[in-house]
Amino acid sequence: MDGVDMFFVLSGFLIGNILIRMSYATEIPWWRRLLDFWQRRWLRTLPNYYLFLLINIVLVHLGWSMGLLNINTLAYFVFLQNFIIPLDLFFWESWSLAVEEWFYLLFPLLLVLLTWLRSPKWGFLLAVLIMITVSNVLRVPAMDAVGTPFMLELLVRKIVVLRFDTIGYGALMAWLVYHSPNIFSARRVELFGIGLVIFITAVLLRTDDGLFYKGTWFLMLSGSAMALMLPLMAGWYKVGRWGAAVSFLSRISYALYLVHMPIRSLYINLMPGRSMEMSLLLYVGYWALSIALAAVVYHYWERPFMALRDGLSRRVIGPNTDPS
Repeated sequence: MDGVDMFFVLSGFLIGNILIRMSYATEIPWWRRLLDFWQRRWLRTLPNYYLFLLINIVLVHLGWSMGLLNINTLAYFVFLQNFIIPLDLFFWESWSLAVEEWFYLLFPLLLVLLTWLRSPKWGFLLAVLIMITVSNVLRVPAMDAVGTPFMLELLVRKIVVLRFDTIGYGALMAWLVYHSPNIFSARRVELFGIGLVIFITAVLLRTDDGLFYKGTWFLMLSGSAMALMLPLMAGWYKVGRWGAAVSFLSRISYALYLVHMPIRSLYINLMPGRSMEMSLLLYVGYWALSIALAAVVYHYWERPFMALRDGLSRRVIGPNTDPS
C-alpha cells in the first residue's frame, strides 16, 4: 500500500470532517469560517514546511544533499514546484505537501460557493465530486507524455492538479459517514473487506508495461479502496498495548516525513560507500535518529505554533468557538 496515497486519503477524511462541520455553522459568517479553517491548517503545516525547505536549501548549497538551486527555487516558497509543471530540483518529498496545501486552499473556496448556491449537504458532495472528477479527467491526456515509469512519477503521480482526487476520496467518505453514521459503524468490517479486495485487485492488474493503467485506473481504484477501509482503521490507534506507540508516531509523523530525507543525505555524505540497508545497525540507527529528531521538532517547533490556533480562532470567530 502506498504510504503517501494512504496519507492523502486519511487527510481528506479528517479535513472533510472539519469542513462538513464548518459548512453547517451558518450562524458564523462564511468568511470568518474560511479564515479560521485556513489559519488552523497553515499553523499546522507551514512552520515545518518552511523550516525544512530552508534546511534542504542549506544542505544542497553545502553539497551535502543532491539537488539544484536556481531562480526556480522560489517556486517552492509558494508550492508551485509541481502544480502543473514539475521542477524536480531538490526537496523531492515536498511534492505531496504541495498537493495538500492547494487542496486546503481551493476546496474550501469551492465548498463555500456551492453551499451558498445549494445546501451544505449537497454543496459539499458536489464540491468533492468536482475535485475527484477534474483530476481523473485531466490524467487521461497527461498520460500522452508518459513513456517510462520515471516519467509517470514525474508528470502524473506528483502533479498537484492530477492528485486532488486521492484526498477527495477521503473527504467523500467523511461525508458518507457524517450523514449515515449508523450504517458505516455497523458495516465497517464489510467495507474494509470490500476495500481490501478492490485494492488487491488493483495491484494484481498492474503490469510492467501498463503505464496507462498505473496513471489512471490504478490511482482511482486504490484511492477509493483506501477510503472504504477508513471507518474500521480510524479506531485502530486505540487498540491494545500498541495504542500509545501508534498515537506517538501519528503525532510526529509530519515531522518524521520531513526529517528522514535530510538525515539520509547526511548519512550518505558522512559514510560514503556504506549502504544503510546492508547494515542492520546503521539502518536501526537511522530510524532511531529520525524518530528522535522528529519528536524534538514536534515538541519544540511544531507544537508551539499549533498552540496559537485556539487563540486565533477566538479572535476570528468569537470567544464561544469550539475549534476543530
